[in-house]
Amino acid sequence: MEIPVFSRYRNSEFLQYMKDVLELVNANDVDVLQLTTQRDTLAILTNQMDNLFQQEQSSGITQELIDLDARRDKAFMGIKASLEALGYHYDATLQAAARSLLFNLNNYGTNIPRLNYQAETAVIDSMLSDWETETNLVAAVTTTRLTDWIAELKTANEVFNNRYLARISEEAATPATSFTAIRENGTNAYKVLVAHVEAHATLGSNAIHQELVNEIYTLAKQYNQTVNQRLNTGSTDEVVDDQVASEDTTDTSDL
Repeated sequence: MEIPVFSRYRNSEFLQYMKDVLELVNANDVDVLQLTTQRDTLAILTNQMDNLFQQEQSSGITQELIDLDARRDKAFMGIKASLEALGYHYDATLQAAARSLLFNLNNYGTNIPRLNYQAETAVIDSMLSDWETETNLVAAVTTTRLTDWIAELKTANEVFNNRYLARISEEAATPATSFTAIRENGTNAYKVLVAHVEAHATLGSNAIHQELVNEIYTLAKQYNQTVNQRLNTGSTDEVVDDQVASEDTTDTSDL
């Protein structure tokens, strides 16, 4: 059976998945199915997550972070594309310089813009430090004439980090239950609900339980396919709900 790989779901995807599961369950008489308690527990947590998600999305700093992350991603990808192109240049000196910078860049990873916010900031900072201090790379930067591109990336990365820290300070000043904490509780509530549905489907005589099992796992399959497609495209259009509000890397894919 298909299982939802929650560790890959953005907060928005996780929240919508829970809403869809509740809709499938609520399409039936939950009292007759003996799922009222489990449904209510998941519904309460889903409502809490929904409220937190809306609050987080309304933050001005949140939107600013999205824009700043896009700015540095564009600068990074512009530099990488330029180096890849120069790697085929007819001038051997220029070609060698580009390849040395690209080799250093790739040592930090092949898809840096897909890292979480903190990791991307640290990687870019370390990479640029190499380019500013290692003699051969300093010369390569001059040879490739990418000084302006690199200055833009450095500025964008620094501004992003400053605003990211401002977001952390904002959250610390108004402590509240985090989406991550409720998400973990929501995962557990989902597991309990599904376990009850499966138990009734196995031991009971009401065919609706098995139909509901099939619907839930079909839903999981569809979500997993959508998430996999997103990850495979390597899109850099990340949203803040998965980076700031929840750096969630817990593997919850066992159900």
